[in-house]
Amino acid sequence: MTTTATEKTSKRSARKTATAPKAETTRPATIGRPTKSRRRTWITALGIAIILIGGLATWAITTQTSRTVSVLTTSAAIERGDIIESSDLTTISLAGGQSVDSFAANQASDVIGKVAALDLPAGALLSSSSIVDTLPVPAGDSIVGIAVNQAQLPSYPLRAGDQVRLVDTPVAQGEPPAESPSTFDATVFTTKFDETNQVWIIDLVVPTNDAADIAARAATQRVSIVLDAVGE
Repeated sequence: MTTTATEKTSKRSARKTATAPKAETTRPATIGRPTKSRRRTWITALGIAIILIGGLATWAITTQTSRTVSVLTTSAAIERGDIIESSDLTTISLAGGQSVDSFAANQASDVIGKVAALDLPAGALLSSSSIVDTLPVPAGDSIVGIAVNQAQLPSYPLRAGDQVRLVDTPVAQGEPPAESPSTFDATVFTTKFDETNQVWIIDLVVPTNDAADIAARAATQRVSIVLDAVGE
């Protein structure tokens, strides 16, 4: 019985001795842990940087689009050739970041006194292309002003660019001409109503060679205006 117990004790000791080295072989597995920790720190820092950059970009876009600017617009319709006055102007706010050719509200002095280069409806933005110092007159043409009353005009309102004819008319209460009257082709340059004299002042672009004859007829007021084509 004693011999058997001794053998079992010896076997247990042998097993412990045989398994002891295994604890030493697992130690090298912990050597690589510091490298993994540094890698995780770098990835975390990169993620934070991306979040910060995205936040700054969002803030910049939001700030730019939420900012508004005040620009000049027309408070009423302005016809081509009309001189722009302060009463013709008002302002409107636009969202920032828009690329628009317009005059800022503090540039009103750059607009007042200029001439409308085209018909401007009420509420239209004023841009560099919509105003000029003076309307251009084609080479070889002249401008002649004619004062006429409503009876000498078509009921359809004349506007800049309309194609018209000036027609010789007989004296008041005179007989109609036996032959076709003389006519002159012209283009409406500007129109203005003279409230004091209750007449329309029509500036016409005419060939330079006809300017003197038309001016002479305009002085006698023996002329009527016929509308042939509406300008664009």
